[in-house]
Parts: sequence; structure tokens; C-alpha cells
Amino acid sequence: MKDFYSNVNYLLILLIGVFLAVTGCKDQQQPNPETLVNKSIVAHGMDKIYGKQIRFKFRDREYRLYRDSTTYVYTRITDDSIEDVLHNVEGFSRFVNGKPIQLADSMAVKYSSSVNSVLYFFQLPLVLNDSAVKKEYLGTRIINDSEYHTIKITFAQEGGGEDFEDEFRYWIHTGTLEIDYLAYSYLTDGGGIRFREAFNKRRLADILLQDYRNYKPPSLEISLDSLPAMFEKDKLELLSIIENTDVDFINN
Repeated sequence: MKDFYSNVNYLLILLIGVFLAVTGCKDQQQPNPETLVNKSIVAHGMDKIYGKQIRFKFRDREYRLYRDSTTYVYTRITDDSIEDVLHNVEGFSRFVNGKPIQLADSMAVKYSSSVNSVLYFFQLPLVLNDSAVKKEYLGTRIINDSEYHTIKITFAQEGGGEDFEDEFRYWIHTGTLEIDYLAYSYLTDGGGIRFREAFNKRRLADILLQDYRNYKPPSLEISLDSLPAMFEKDKLELLSIIENTDVDFINN
């Protein structure tokens, strides 16, 4: 009987050891989302934009970007007379013919949001390290025969801006570490869901530039994680093409 209990104890210890080894192996294999995003930033070359002024055109307007370790300044110029400036410390300002004008708070929020949106997508994945961003790793999946890491992004209310309730998915290629697909849901203006496919990849001084095909699903009841499968089955509607042209450096 003593030998029986000894054998049982041995088997229990062995099973616990196997369980812990398998669990530890899984933990080691699952990427840390912070580390993965940092590697993607390097793969995109977005770690090289600090201290540079970049300009580009989007839908007949000129946009400018400056960022260093503590400051960013986003600028939108319309018809050479209206200049919208978004500063992370000083906030939003509008200038007409070089002179500042007073705006109602609601209009300032609207213009600030539209400027921020364009520059946000232009800087991906660098902005995924903003202080209000919360990252979660959701595993891998296959999209069009390639394997991708799935990152879920949500935002803290404090520092998350007017759109802190938005939710994003980023699909990062396991080989190149580039973001080839992304999706997001938003609540403003009645809410919506979008899926974007990157195309026209090119580099400017090692910085990866890419445009997007912008799609929407047939219903707002669709989950973000189901969008890649719908995309592969051509069940998403193409809404627009997001193209940034004439990208260049200013005084560099």
C-alpha cells in the first residue's frame, strides 16, 4: 500500500511538472504587445521621424508634422490662407492669412479631431505608444495566406481625447512586422466600423509610407475580429482610397 501511494504521489508530481512546463512554454511563445509594437515601429522606420519636419498632401490639403521626444505639432494648410495647428501642449489654433482667429469650442474640437485623424494614421505604428493607449495581444491569424499578430487597442479616458471609446485592431505581419491591415469602431457622428488594407508601400529615408483602401461592413453589429474573413470573401464595401502624396522633408 505504501508503494501504491508513493507511485500516486510521483505521478501527481510528474503531471504538475508537465503542466507547468507546457504553461511556461506557452507564456514564452506569446509575444508581449509592447515589445511587438516597438519592433513594428522600427520595421516601419517611424523611430526616425523625431526632429524632422515632414509634409504631404491629402485630398488637396497640405499637412505638416513635427515631433520630438516630448512635443508634436500637426499643421493643415487650406488654400494657402487657412492654417490649422494642433499642438500637444498649447492645443488647437486656427490662423487666417497669418492672423489667429477665435473659434467656438465645438468648432475647435471638430477641426482638431479632423487634423489629428489624418496625422494619426500617417504615423502608425508610432502613435500606438501614446500614454493613453492600452494594448492587448490576441494571438495570430491568417489573412490572404499570410500570418499576422493581432493587437487590440483601446484607450484610457484620461488623455484619450474625445474619441477614447474607439477600439482598434492591428494585424502585424509575423515576418516583416509591418501593419498590413487594421480595423476600428467609433461612436462619433452616429458610429461606424472601418477596415483598411495597406497598399502602395514605399520608403522615404527608410520611413515606410503606405496608402489604404478603406472598407465598411454591411452592419454595425459586425465584430472587428470578423472583418478579415469578410474582407477575404469580398463582403466589405470599398468606401474610399486614402492616399498621401508629395511626401517630403522640410529643411532637412
